[in-house]
Amino acid sequence: MASNYSDSLKLELMATGANANTWGTNTNNNLSTIDAFTAGYLSKSVAGSADVTLTTNNADPSAESSNKVIEFTGTLTGDIKVFVPAVENNYIFFNNTSGSHTLTVAPTGHSSNGVPIVQGAHTIQYCTGNKIIDLFANSFGALSLKSEIDVGNNIKLFSNGVVDATNFVGNGAGLTGVGEFPSGTKALFVQTAAPTGFTTDTTSTLTECCLQMVSGTGGGTGGSDTFSTVFGGSKTATGTNVPIDVSSLSLDSSGLSAGAHTLSVPEIPSHSHSGINAPSNFGGPDAGGGATYVIAIPPQPQNRATGNTGGGGSHSHPFSGSANLSGSLTSPLSVSVPAMDIKFADSIVATKD
Repeated sequence: MASNYSDSLKLELMATGANANTWGTNTNNNLSTIDAFTAGYLSKSVAGSADVTLTTNNADPSAESSNKVIEFTGTLTGDIKVFVPAVENNYIFFNNTSGSHTLTVAPTGHSSNGVPIVQGAHTIQYCTGNKIIDLFANSFGALSLKSEIDVGNNIKLFSNGVVDATNFVGNGAGLTGVGEFPSGTKALFVQTAAPTGFTTDTTSTLTECCLQMVSGTGGGTGGSDTFSTVFGGSKTATGTNVPIDVSSLSLDSSGLSAGAHTLSVPEIPSHSHSGINAPSNFGGPDAGGGATYVIAIPPQPQNRATGNTGGGGSHSHPFSGSANLSGSLTSPLSVSVPAMDIKFADSIVATKD
């Protein structure tokens, strides 16, 4: 009768009376296989982007899948899957690959039931036959800690409840007693009282004080006018003589000139021209009937005047050139500053205890 083999470890199940003269060799193979499944270590290169299937054989301690601890090495150029036999078993895996790609362990024939392993991480996985279960994938309950747990190179969790870390990422909701600010740190708070762990700074110079941004050393104070005094309402000043300094101005008339202009009739004042009448001449036929005679009788002089003309209209003389002024002016000034009742929120400065 031929031998059979176990499902998980592939051990030879020898039939009664079988394997004459080879029973010892076969038994040693079984023991070696058990030894490998219990404590064997394999370093397996999975470099590249192709899926990898671990070898398996009946009663073969050299089969890749016969090892308890398997380290995956090499540079990945794409996401890959590593297939183990689809039988009940458990493994310790170490994803020591590089290349920023995903390595997933899955049962042969069940690629969708695999579990990825973070690069650089160790994990314990067991196969149920058709899927992989990762013991470190949110499966642990309460843990007992004797000393400390190191999370990477950043966070240390101590058994006395202390958390030591150089960098936290997240909103920290629910955290208490976390020393996110060194003692003595000052901060502004828009609330009525300092939060737990801080003490309000009651220095008088901070009362009704505005903030000034500086590019150098902070913490300085200055000024004397309070916020409510400056921004309490509108400010008005009237009837004040304010001198205007124009001492830098001067008048230069050498460049000024008046353009020529011919007066038109409407622009000439209304007027008339006076004159004297000329002598009158009288004449008639001679008494003898032949010659004509002329007698000049000088009349009395009479003044005569022409009709009025002209309209007295206005006219202009265009100027060209430029002038500079000098002197000093004063003028009554009425100034009204808009209301400056600015909205504000009372803030406090508190110091970390």
